[in-house]
Amino acid sequence: MTNIITILKTELANSQYQALVQAQDYPGLASQLNNRPLIANPTPQTAIPKIPGILDLFNAVTPAEAISIYQIPGLVQDIRNAITNGTLQDLQAYLTIAGGMLSANSKTAVSALLAQTQPDPNYQTQISSPSRAEVLGIYPVTPAQVQEALN
Repeated sequence: MTNIITILKTELANSQYQALVQAQDYPGLASQLNNRPLIANPTPQTAIPKIPGILDLFNAVTPAEAISIYQIPGLVQDIRNAITNGTLQDLQAYLTIAGGMLSANSKTAVSALLAQTQPDPNYQTQISSPSRAEVLGIYPVTPAQVQEALN
């Protein structure tokens, strides 16, 4: 506990805290020290596979080929499940099963659909940075610790 108090005394001597120190705003100081400000994400946004929709796939093949695929029991439902679950590997496997029924043009069109990518929709342009307390190795700081360090 003493180590934390010593670190806090040194940190709270910095000019950026003086207004809160003079106001004896211990919760405000603890909050400022524990705050994790947002910063620009240093990791660039990546591209992820774009899973085509069922209509996209069937528009890529001829009507006769689509009918042939529909005639294989359970295959269309498996394709839909793979699309819904976003599992490109499964989708590719199911389309390989259907590949024997497809013309070269249809195979090329389906392959082009499966090769599409999109920006990662889960990418965050801003992320939380470490708080000052984390940087100092004293996270989390409590108002009582701040008060003890200042008195």
